[in-house]
Amino acid sequence: MAEIETKFVGDMSRLSSRIEMYERMQPAFYQQEVEKVFRRAWLVAACTTEIPVPGSFVLADIPPLKLSILIVHSNDGKIRAFHNVCRHRGDRLVHTPNGCTRAFTCAFHAWSYATDGRLLNITDASQFEDVDKSQYGLVPVHCEVWEDVVFVNLDKTPRETLKEFLGDMYDQYKGFAKNRVKIADHRLVLNTNWNLATNAFSEGYHNLYIHKNTVPDYQGGPNNPDRHRAYLEVGRHFGRYSTHGNQNHKKTATEEVVFRYSKPMFPWFPKFDYSTQPPGINPSRFDEWGFDIVHIFPNCVFAPQANTHSYMTFWPIDHNHTEIRNWRFAYQSDNPADAIAQAYSVTRAREVIREDMNTMETNLIGILSGAIPHTVLSKQERVIQNHYRAIDDMLAQD
Repeated sequence: MAEIETKFVGDMSRLSSRIEMYERMQPAFYQQEVEKVFRRAWLVAACTTEIPVPGSFVLADIPPLKLSILIVHSNDGKIRAFHNVCRHRGDRLVHTPNGCTRAFTCAFHAWSYATDGRLLNITDASQFEDVDKSQYGLVPVHCEVWEDVVFVNLDKTPRETLKEFLGDMYDQYKGFAKNRVKIADHRLVLNTNWNLATNAFSEGYHNLYIHKNTVPDYQGGPNNPDRHRAYLEVGRHFGRYSTHGNQNHKKTATEEVVFRYSKPMFPWFPKFDYSTQPPGINPSRFDEWGFDIVHIFPNCVFAPQANTHSYMTFWPIDHNHTEIRNWRFAYQSDNPADAIAQAYSVTRAREVIREDMNTMETNLIGILSGAIPHTVLSKQERVIQNHYRAIDDMLAQD
C-alpha cells in the first residue's frame, strides 16, 4: 500500500524553515505587531448567527487595541460595526454582551442612537450650543461579512477590501455554513504569546503524540503512519491543509451509540460526499478526508468538517498573554439524538484542545530562556512558516 504524499500548493519560495523566535516574543516586537498587523488587517470579530434579525447586536472586544466594538444588524438589514463609545463624554455605550433593541441609550446621560448609528436624542438639548446631531452619530468601524462571520478593520482607510485581503479563498466557501447553528462558545486566557497559540493549531505534526490519550487513531491509518497532510496550500493571507481521516478508526462504545442515529462528527470521519461542497472544502477532494484547517491571517483558525465547523481566534492581551475564543457550529436539527451527538462531539473536542493548551505556556518559557537560537520547521509546518512570512510583509509596510 503506497503511503500518502502531501500535495503542496502555492508560492513556497518566500517561506523560511528557520524562524528567529526570541526577538518575536519581546514587548517591542509585539508593539510593532499591534500597530502594523492588528490595526491594519481584517479581523474575525463575530458570527452572523449571533445577530440574526434587525435590532440584534453583539459586542466584540479587540484586546491588542483595547477596543470594544458594537456589531449590529441594523433595522435596514445591513450589518454595521461601531466603536462602543458614546459621543457625549466617551463612556461605554453598551454593557450587555448581546441582545436585541430598537435603539441604544447611554446609561450615563441617556443620549440615544439608532441601530444604524444615528444620534436620535440629546437629553436637555437646549443646554448644548452649536451641536449638530447629524455630526454626532456613533463612530463607524469598517466591517464586511464573509459567509457566517463578520470581519472588522480598524485602519482609518483599509488598504484593501476583505476580498482582496483573503485572496483566492474568498469565493471558495459559498454556502458551506447554511443551516448551521452555534453549539459551543468557549474562552480562556493563557500565559503565552499569540503567535505560539496560533501556531499550535496550524500544523498536524503534533497530533500523533499530544493526542495519543484522547483520540489516538482519529487521523492517519496504515498508509499514512506519520499522518502527513493530504493537501497543504499557502496564500498571501491564508494557509490551509486537509487531514487524513482514519477509516480504520476504532469507535468507542459511546461513539457507537451517539452517532448511530445522527450525522457523524468529530472524532469520527466516515466517507463523505464532498462533491456537494464548495471547492474550498477538501480542495484536493481527498477520498479519506477528515477535516480542513484554514489559518486566516493573522489570528483565526477555521476548521470545516463534514457536519460541523469551528473558528478559533487568538487575541493578544500583551506580548505574553493571549485570550483564546472557540466557536463551534453544527447542522440545525430538532432531533434529540442529534443534540446528544453534538454535545458529545463538543466535549470530546474540548478535551483534545486542552491537550494542545498544555504546550503553549511551556513553549513560551523555553523560547524566552534563550536556549535555542531559532525554531526549525518541517514541510508539514509550512502554514506556520507562511504565518511569519505574512507578519514580516506587514511589518515592512509604511
